[in-house]
Amino acid sequence: MVKRSIFRKLLVTMVGLIIALLMLLTFVQIEFQKDVFEKELDKRIALMKGRLIDRGQILSGNLSGQVKNGIASVNLSLVADQLRNAVQENKELHYIILMQASGRAYIHTLKPQLEMAILSETEDLFAADQKTAAVNEYVSNGESFMEFIMPIQVSAKPWGVLRLGFSLDLLNQEIVNSRMESIRQIGEMITRLLITAAIFILIGACIVLFVSERLSRPLMHLTRLANELAQGNFAVSDNVQKIPPDGEIGALTTAFSQMARNLKISYDKLEEYSRTLEQKVINRTSELAEARDQAIAADKSKSEFLSMMSHEIRTPMNAIIGMTRLALQTDLTAKQKDYLTKVQISSRALLGIINDILDFSKIEAGKLELESIAFNLDGVLNDLSSVMNDKAEEKGLQIRFITADDVPSDLIGDPLRLGQVLLNLVNNAVKFTSHGGDIDINVALAGGGEQAKRADQIKLEFSVKDTGIGLTAEQIGGLFQSFNQADKSTTRKYGGTGLGLAICKRIVDMMGGAIHVNSEIGKGSTFIFTAIFGQSYELGQKRAASRDAFRGLKALVVDSNEASRNLLCLHLESLFFQVTPVSTGEEAIHLLENACIEEPYRLVLMDWSLPKMDGISVARHIKNNLEVACIPHIIIVTVHSREDIAQRAKDLNLDGFLIKPVHASALRNAVVEAFKQNDFDRYSASQARRPVEGQEKLHQIKGAKLLLVEDNQINQQIAKETLEQECFEVTIAEDGRDAVQKIRASYFDAVLMDLEMPVMDGYEATRIIRSEPQFDDLPIIAMTAHAMNDVREKCLHIGMNGYVTKPIDVDELLASLIDFIKPKVRKTPVPCLTIATQPKAAALPDYLPCIDMQQGLKNVVGNERLLHDLLLKFHEGFSDAQVRLDAFLQAGDVDSALRFLHAMKGVAANLAMSDLKIGIEALEQTLNKPGEYGPELLTDFESALNRVLESVGQLCRSDGQEITAETASPD
Repeated sequence: MVKRSIFRKLLVTMVGLIIALLMLLTFVQIEFQKDVFEKELDKRIALMKGRLIDRGQILSGNLSGQVKNGIASVNLSLVADQLRNAVQENKELHYIILMQASGRAYIHTLKPQLEMAILSETEDLFAADQKTAAVNEYVSNGESFMEFIMPIQVSAKPWGVLRLGFSLDLLNQEIVNSRMESIRQIGEMITRLLITAAIFILIGACIVLFVSERLSRPLMHLTRLANELAQGNFAVSDNVQKIPPDGEIGALTTAFSQMARNLKISYDKLEEYSRTLEQKVINRTSELAEARDQAIAADKSKSEFLSMMSHEIRTPMNAIIGMTRLALQTDLTAKQKDYLTKVQISSRALLGIINDILDFSKIEAGKLELESIAFNLDGVLNDLSSVMNDKAEEKGLQIRFITADDVPSDLIGDPLRLGQVLLNLVNNAVKFTSHGGDIDINVALAGGGEQAKRADQIKLEFSVKDTGIGLTAEQIGGLFQSFNQADKSTTRKYGGTGLGLAICKRIVDMMGGAIHVNSEIGKGSTFIFTAIFGQSYELGQKRAASRDAFRGLKALVVDSNEASRNLLCLHLESLFFQVTPVSTGEEAIHLLENACIEEPYRLVLMDWSLPKMDGISVARHIKNNLEVACIPHIIIVTVHSREDIAQRAKDLNLDGFLIKPVHASALRNAVVEAFKQNDFDRYSASQARRPVEGQEKLHQIKGAKLLLVEDNQINQQIAKETLEQECFEVTIAEDGRDAVQKIRASYFDAVLMDLEMPVMDGYEATRIIRSEPQFDDLPIIAMTAHAMNDVREKCLHIGMNGYVTKPIDVDELLASLIDFIKPKVRKTPVPCLTIATQPKAAALPDYLPCIDMQQGLKNVVGNERLLHDLLLKFHEGFSDAQVRLDAFLQAGDVDSALRFLHAMKGVAANLAMSDLKIGIEALEQTLNKPGEYGPELLTDFESALNRVLESVGQLCRSDGQEITAETASPD
């Protein structure tokens, strides 16, 4: 095998070198020979053309003389005969053309039919232009010609030209023959080279065979000895052939002999060691088994201890939490409720800290698991605020929560672990920040934009920034290691175990994020971590719709602390308020007194601690200030949870009380409560939507039996309560199969069908229902979050009658029900009667002539009591508007009249009195034009005003109030 391998390699190498060398030589010789042949061919071509030119010039000179004589003697027939004879006698001469200067051919031996014709080819035109003898080469119809052109002069005047055309085919054929001869000679040369190469290859093969034989013989000998050595014959070193050690083979043979001797020595030692190895293995195995049993026993003891400690600590903690929860359900004073709420939150935090001890053990064992449940981020931050507020207050620290507008509140993940990480970081920030410092907790999308969102997941970035003592680069390096602290001295000022940040890091890693810190000594630290959560779209849409209710309303923030003031403005702007910030109560009062009546301030966030006048005093002044046209909702904000401040706010009948740090969700809840947002939602969904005609059609289908097919309990509750408020009888089916069974068992006027459900989806359920003839006329309306046209078309194709998207537009849903349910008299269901007997927040009728109740409620954010009071104030303040306006105009005081109309127009716009507003605008335009005042200008205005006053008068009478004489419409 060794011999063949060496022979093959040497042979391939030798042949390759020979072939490469011969190919190179062949290429060089061929190129050289081709160059010689080309030069020789060029010389021959030039020589042949020169001879042809000489013959052509002689012949053309002779013939031109004869032509001149014939033309001079006016004997053209003789000239024609002479020229044709010349063509016949000379084989190389292809044609002769005698052409006048005008281009007319007198003699054309090649094409006699062209005689006396005007020639216009390129070569003809070229010849006609020649004044002296010339030679022209050209190609015509695939043939090459050399044409000799001789000008003809008669009596010293140009007469024309004589053209002799010689064919170059013979010359071209000669060139082709020469090239073929050159190719033949090159082929013979290549053949000779190939024969030479074969001879050299044969000689090289013989040389290679000889050399490989000399090399392979000792190698084969060593190979045989190596095989014997592998089989355990260590005496082979004595059988190695004696080869001179001065060559490579000799050196290899000597090394092989030495290796064989060394292997024999090693083998002898190995045999000696193997005799004692078995006993050593038995002893070591016994030792390892004993160590393993000890480790198992230690781990078991640790687990039992942790389990026992968990049970012993959790038992009283659960009792504390449970009893606190029960106590909170009893009647309590505000102070007691505040204490117990903080006990409950603190006990839960303590329970979480206890869990840290167990968590570290789980982390070490790889058994820590994260939950994946729906939770509210605002709730986590509120709990954090409640736990840390007292500690921050003790040190005079300002804690601010800043959540970006594009961060959703409703997430899916592990709220306990998230709160655990935040609590640890904020607790450290409070611990290491001196009195009067600031702590900012920021939440934003990781990466700062939409790239943090993908599919159904979102990546958030949390940061906790303080103005504390800061960290060195060396301290940061080991900060997230277990049992490691920035200050390792025995007299540590701040205490702690150094375990919290290590747990935080592991939890953050499990949440798909990372944690790091930026810090500078004396300037504070910023701990930043990211985490990935799932998204809960349904709850997010519901909260977004609620925020939109405050869009465009004006709000005033009064706070002497710039950072706190900016943060409150940011929170209100996230609710779409138009926010104005001021730093003193005096500025706030001034703005409210001079606010435009058409766009008044609807909300005031008032800090309690203000310079000169405290927040309570400013609020009292605003409440009692007659110059404030629209009293706003006032919410007091304070850094202290003092009972006396809260009581003073309650005694003043203010609209809310917040404790700093104010989180976005707490502020939102306070604002919603102040505006009675829940009442607005109920009213706007059931009363302020439709005109009288729509109410009449809806009344004709009230009491209809509806089957709501929906698997989501929240969606069930929303749809059921909404429809019951409209006096429908609603039955719920959990999925498509349940719906089919209930439809077969009971009568329904219509079916509201969700599309995506477990067990059986809405598509399959509809197919089954439509397959049974008795349900052909049963209306089925799709209710789904899909808003794509292809889904709508699919629903209609399988037999559904209508399509309503989520979140549900109640107007759209009721319009679909009106379209598909047959009107008839039905019994009013019990839920509708129950709702009807419930007292309203204010005695507002469903409909008042000349007043758009829907828009009016929207303008006051759904506050029925406020709208009710404003209507009564309008009746009281503008019942004598005609008399006052007439007095201004009679006195010629148009400016006062315009100011009065402008104020009334703003009130009419806010109260949705569109006809009156249009009448006022028309009157304003008329008064702005120069001219005399006439009573007829007030006709339209008076008519609109009287209709509105009569409409509001109905509201007054329904309240049992007495209408003054001025209110009555004039005859």
